[in-house]
Amino acid sequence: MTAGRRALGVAALALASVLAIAIARELSIGRDAMAAADAAAARSDWPEAIFRARAAAEALAPGSPWPERGLRRLAAVGHDAEARGDDATALLAYGAMRTAALETSAVASTGARWRAAAEEGLARVARAGKDTPRISPEATLSALRGGGPARAGWIAALSASAVAMIAGLGRLALLGTSGRGARVARAVAAGGFVAYALVMLANAR
Repeated sequence: MTAGRRALGVAALALASVLAIAIARELSIGRDAMAAADAAAARSDWPEAIFRARAAAEALAPGSPWPERGLRRLAAVGHDAEARGDDATALLAYGAMRTAALETSAVASTGARWRAAAEEGLARVARAGKDTPRISPEATLSALRGGGPARAGWIAALSASAVAMIAGLGRLALLGTSGRGARVARAVAAGGFVAYALVMLANAR
């Protein structure tokens, strides 16, 4: 096997590893968040259920069921809260649902549909105008804040790191491993690996 083919093989392996780790991590986050949301809903801890369901809704990965389930949970919490006259919880659920749809709209084809449903829910509750006990500001902020950078930005950063690795290793494969250009290519490839590690650390939960 030539040096060029070996380099291309390393590039393909590196990209496959990045994608596999990213997908596995998102699947794990979504599964754990959905389980926590279900447990919180079972004990009627609505702010916690909403926070966890939103985390599941933002855990995007190819073929993952968790974003859809997280959004459905938020919609269910909102509808149930409306039915029992708990406007504060309904607003919190629909607000978190809208935020999750916005944060994932760059990479999720159903974002517009969920955003529209959330905004319709917010409008219904606003029109009803019932006087119910308020959820504390701290609980509201906890439910609506993200646990880290938006999913779209996180995925874009991972994509950029993969492109850097492929570009650097591809240059080495095509043009050789000697000379100033090769040193730059090695630096670019190494930078891609470092960027990937930093993104993973920044998004650790």
